[in-house]
Formats: sequence, C-alpha cells, structure tokens
Amino acid sequence: MFDRTSLHVALLLWGFIFSLIAALCMFMSKNFDKTKRKLLLALLLNCSLLLFGDALAWEFRGTPGTVAYYVVKISNFAVFFLSDSLLFFYHTYLCVCLFRGKKQIPRQRIIMVYGIAIIGMALVIASQFLNFYYYIDAHNFYHRNFLHPLSMFLPILGMIIDFSFVFQWRREISRQLFISLVSYMVLPLLAMILQTFYYGISLVNIAISISMILLFVVAMIEQNQNLAQKEKEAADLRISIMISQIAPHFIYNTLTSIQQLCDTDPKQAEETVGEFAEYLRGNLESLGLDRPVPFERELNHVKSYLAIEKKRFGDRVKTAYNIQEEEFLIPSLTLQPMVENAVKHGLCKKKGGGTVCISTKRDGDYVQIVIQDDGAGFDVNRKMDDGRVHVGIQNVRTRLKDMCDGTLEVSSTPGKGTQVVITLPQK
Repeated sequence: MFDRTSLHVALLLWGFIFSLIAALCMFMSKNFDKTKRKLLLALLLNCSLLLFGDALAWEFRGTPGTVAYYVVKISNFAVFFLSDSLLFFYHTYLCVCLFRGKKQIPRQRIIMVYGIAIIGMALVIASQFLNFYYYIDAHNFYHRNFLHPLSMFLPILGMIIDFSFVFQWRREISRQLFISLVSYMVLPLLAMILQTFYYGISLVNIAISISMILLFVVAMIEQNQNLAQKEKEAADLRISIMISQIAPHFIYNTLTSIQQLCDTDPKQAEETVGEFAEYLRGNLESLGLDRPVPFERELNHVKSYLAIEKKRFGDRVKTAYNIQEEEFLIPSLTLQPMVENAVKHGLCKKKGGGTVCISTKRDGDYVQIVIQDDGAGFDVNRKMDDGRVHVGIQNVRTRLKDMCDGTLEVSSTPGKGTQVVITLPQK
C-alpha cells in the first residue's frame, strides 16, 4: 500500500535526483564564475546527500536487524550533520555574492555564522556518543532527545544573521538573486513552523531542496545574462576597434599622400591605393569576427599598414621580421594596433625615425609574439593621452585574455624604445 511514509520517501528521492542532476549540470557548465560554481556544486551535492540520507532514515526506521540499525544511525547522523554543513556552504556563497571585492565588510558577523556552523557540526558528532540530540531505540526507531531544539536553533540563528546581510545589501544585487538567497531562509523557516503541527514529514528538508533548486536556476539565468552581456561588449569592442583603426586622420593623410603621388609617381600611387584598400578590407572583415584568425592573416594586415606608413614617412619607418612560427591563431586586430603604437608613439616621435621589428617563436606550449621598436619610448606608468582615439593596450589585453587566455606585457624606456610581448597558450 502506498502510505504516507512511502509518499514522503518518494518526495525525498525526487528531490535527491533533481539536486543531483542540477549538480551535474553545474559541474559540466562552462564560462561560469569558478568560485560560485564550486560553492553551488558543494551546496547541491550537500543537499542531495541530505535528502538521500533522510529518505534512508525514513525507509529503514523500525526495520529490525543490525544492518537496518546502522543504516538508521548513519543516515540520521548525515541529516543532522549536513544541515549544519549546508549553512556553512550557503554562508560562503552568500558572502561571495555580496562582499567579494569590497574592502569594508561585516567581518565579525561573518565569522559568527562560520562559528555557529562549525559548533553545530561538532555538537552533531558529540551527540553520536552522548545522545543529547536524538537516540535510536532497540527497535530501530528514531526519538528526539532533550537538546533537540538546539539542533534547530543554531541553523536558525545563522540564517537570521545571513538574512541581515541580504537585507542590508539588497540594493547591490539583482532582484532574482535576492529572492533566491532569501528563499533558503524563508522556506525552511515556514516549513519548520508547519512541521511543529504535522510531525512525521521532513518538510524542512524538502523546503531546503526547493531553495537549492531556486539558487541553481537563478545562477544559470545570471550566467546566461553575463554571457549575453559579454557578447554585446565584445561586439561593441570590435566596432570601436574598427572605427579607431580607420580614424579620419589616417584616411586623410593616406589620401593626401596618394594625391601627391599621382603627380610625382603614378606607379607608386597605384600601389598605395591597393595597399590602402587591403588595409581597409582587413578592418571591415574583422568587424564580424568573434574567434581568432590565422596569424598569417593578421601579419598581412600589419604589412599593408606598414607599407602605407613607409610611403608617408620614407626612411623614418624601417621594418624587420623574424618569423620562426606562424602556424597558430590570434584574435584579429591585436597585432596591428601594437605596431601602430610603435610607429605613432615611438618612431615618429624620434628624430630620424627608427625600426619596428616583429618576431615570433614557439616556447613549449606557448607562442610568443614580440613587437619591438627603437623609437622614443615612454614611461609605462604614465597614461598616454594624445587627444585622438586609438586602440588602448588594455583593450587588446582584454581581448587576448577573453578569446584565447593570452597575455600582453609592455616594457619601455624613454629614449631607447618599447617592447610588447604577446604570449598565447597552444592547447
């Protein structure tokens, strides 16, 4: 017969399965905040074990035999212990959501909740020997003991302090995150009140499982929103890069040079038009790219740019190449802006100009690209501000990090030149 106990066990097992599936989804998720991912995974696994232990405790209660005795004893211990460890992980997750990156935090209250959770887990362990929370009788039935209210009071106290955090910092988090964080405190508390009138069903644990699923759902929603925002920012960045790379002053100067060459050297004017067209095409094609491109393509784009600048500045702009490795991918428009900075802020600001050298080499599991010039150099601690739109080093560094986990390092000495080193991991 499908009685109330069977229904109760079925509900607990369904909660266990849902929590386990959510934990698996969290484990397999990508592009997720690593710290939050680990904490949510711990919360969901903690919750699933709690529900499974509770289901075993109810299924085997009153069943005779030594095996049943140990199942009842271990499962009840798991329920009590995991309830306190759940508070520990939830509190950590809440602190990450509210306080990460902040200098002023309520340190004493934070430590207090950790202390409550740790004391609660220690008391559960002690109760296995002193039986002050509960005991298992000779017929394998669970019975509450005189200090059982303390096992409920400690998590409630921790949740009240956590609620004060969420309420105080509610304006700094999204509404959906606020609701999911509060649900862990409100739903179990309401279930605890109901359970005083309907003893025999683990309403609290079922409420906890619902709140954990809410936390998981909200985390996935926020992940998708963050990914959408990053994609939008990446698209905006590509547009800004393209616009900055075809800045009006460069177009005007190039067209003026072509105009002058039409009178003095029509053949060279024709070559410059072709190079300028190739340069513009490279910028326009890069607008729609959201993945790395072959290095050879980026290098050809750089050569088109340098060919135009050599037409304008003559011997003031010299180039050198030492390409030892070219079979790799690089985000589009990351090499060319660094070369442009070398020409504009290095060679053109030095009397007599200088040379910009581009070299590549493979070093184990990494490829290094070095852009070096012997121009004017600059103080790396001083922000460059020439009043014109140009691609910032930080923008290129961000794109390298986001698209291929690459790095960009700049070193420069005033009067001696600048070196930019791009390092790309090869997986």
